[in-house]
Amino acid sequence: MSDLRRATERIEREEFDRGNIGRGEVAAEPRPAATIVMAWATPAEPYRVLLLRRPDSARFAAGAHVFAGGAIDAADASPEAIELLPDALREPEPAAAVAALREMFEETGFLPTDDPVDATAAREARKRLLAGESDFAAAAGRLGATFRNLKATYLSRWITPTRFARRYDTHFFLTVLEATDPPTPELTNELSGYLWITPEEAVSRFAAGDLPMLFPTRKTLQMLERHAELDRLLEEARDRVPVPIQPRLLIRGDSIRPVLPGDPGYEEAD
Repeated sequence: MSDLRRATERIEREEFDRGNIGRGEVAAEPRPAATIVMAWATPAEPYRVLLLRRPDSARFAAGAHVFAGGAIDAADASPEAIELLPDALREPEPAAAVAALREMFEETGFLPTDDPVDATAAREARKRLLAGESDFAAAAGRLGATFRNLKATYLSRWITPTRFARRYDTHFFLTVLEATDPPTPELTNELSGYLWITPEEAVSRFAAGDLPMLFPTRKTLQMLERHAELDRLLEEARDRVPVPIQPRLLIRGDSIRPVLPGDPGYEEAD
């Protein structure tokens, strides 16, 4: 068995053991969610992406390295929120795009606005968001923040396998953060660490067993490592609408691993 397969089975089994349903039972409805891949690059070296570590005590993906993200709120679909977006994110899932930007701000403090905003006011706006005292559109309005020039695209859409008790329909976005040095996130207590890392190194460390990740995160990083140029990837992604990807779980004894169409065992998987 390859190192990559061992690592895949380990993290997926841990998540399966936290909550699953029996074969043939009615699957849980997936909750709409959004996540955002934050990339940082300089002309002199390969780009890196930001991975956030979830605490070992987390109810979902405990100990895993993830991209910033979370559930889509009703307020994310407001016309005022959607008006903040660049044209590239206004179709076909604008509420998910707003949610991705909101989660990026909430979880890391990053707010890549068209024009600089007051740092003290931004920290206060973030506190109000995290406390549920404001929505993203209202926070941006008080700051005078817009994101019309943001370099970003809708990247992919993943739906959790039906055997998991906790399921998500997650829209993945990609944005490029332009800064001289990799920005330092200000993490909430829902996160226990971070690292800026190249997609290639992330996949290698996952295979070695020291960078736990869920299947969609790892597959996204594998896709990114095949694209050395972010601008070209952004352009290619904007020309297509992501097709939902729903892995199945191939369960054989103690072995649990996600499989995709075309993988061995897919037709017999749950």
